[in-house]
Amino acid sequence: MVRTVTLLGAAALLAACYNYEPLRTAQLVPSTFLAVTLSDGGSEQLAQYVGPNVFVVRGRFMRTTERGLALSVESVEDRRGQTFPWQGEMVVVPGEFVRSVEERHAARGKTMMLAGVSLAGFVAAYAAFGPGASGSGPVGGGSTSMPR
Repeated sequence: MVRTVTLLGAAALLAACYNYEPLRTAQLVPSTFLAVTLSDGGSEQLAQYVGPNVFVVRGRFMRTTERGLALSVESVEDRRGQTFPWQGEMVVVPGEFVRSVEERHAARGKTMMLAGVSLAGFVAAYAAFGPGASGSGPVGGGSTSMPR
């Protein structure tokens, strides 16, 4: 039981909820998850690379090049709020096309709530279906004598 609860807690932390917050540092670290919001002109200029009407590019920061930020893209979001997954393709976003840059951080409150609800669901399922759960007796019942 303790092992199961530990595994459940670890899974909840791996499936943590995240928030994107403005950068706290001027120095970016490779593999940092970023959300790069494009300017209107940037959205138009990068349409051939990221798709039409893309407003936000999300992915891992790889490095800074002479042309801009190199990202391994996980998803893009268009102006209607629709998100499209990517497979880690590399895209360079020139600095003049960037409106803002935000960094992804674990949302402790949301993650704790997810872990709590998951644990409560596990405990309820264990109480209902686990060992010692009350249920009906053997089917049939009645007299054990054989008819003559």
